[in-house]
Amino acid sequence: MKIKDMKQAVELFINEWDLGEKESGASRKLCAWIYLMEILEETEQFVYYRENGKMLGFAGYSNENSRKHLIKKKFYHFIKNQLYKSKEIKDLNALKEYEDNYYYVPEELKNYFDGEISMLILDKNCRGKGIGKKLLLEVFELAKKDKMKNLQILTDESCSYGIYEKLGCKKIYETIVKNKEYGKLGNVLTERAFIYEKKL
Repeated sequence: MKIKDMKQAVELFINEWDLGEKESGASRKLCAWIYLMEILEETEQFVYYRENGKMLGFAGYSNENSRKHLIKKKFYHFIKNQLYKSKEIKDLNALKEYEDNYYYVPEELKNYFDGEISMLILDKNCRGKGIGKKLLLEVFELAKKDKMKNLQILTDESCSYGIYEKLGCKKIYETIVKNKEYGKLGNVLTERAFIYEKKL
């Protein structure tokens, strides 16, 4: 991902999620950069949606068994760890707890998938036009060409998870997590979280 795209990805994140801002005491922008480094570290390939040269959405997938892009992935991991050292972060443990809250894969599914949809995000003004569906279909096709058989999708009720069902993904797990995205679902303390499977 080019630097220009990275900056636009961070803007998308800032407009969509808190990303541990309140827990960590850090700015949402810093939290968004940390999250982006995590996504870049794990993602095999991205597809993008652009208008007038501006990136307004993207999707990607990870491949558990990939040996490609290792140097790049190590670089993003290094940058993420450097960002964790920022003096702006008042409570690093709380930030990491926020991150762990949204990784709720049960033990029996930890080695089940070939990979995962690592990201799907679209500018709010572009939604409802079939763009998210198009991005996902492109990602599924890339993963299939990468000899992957099944993809994991982690999502929750604060997201538009119905898109996955429309594209033939099957819900195979449901749990309850703490609602860390303040205001997304009102003042509720918990939310439902799901794992979907896409067979390729």
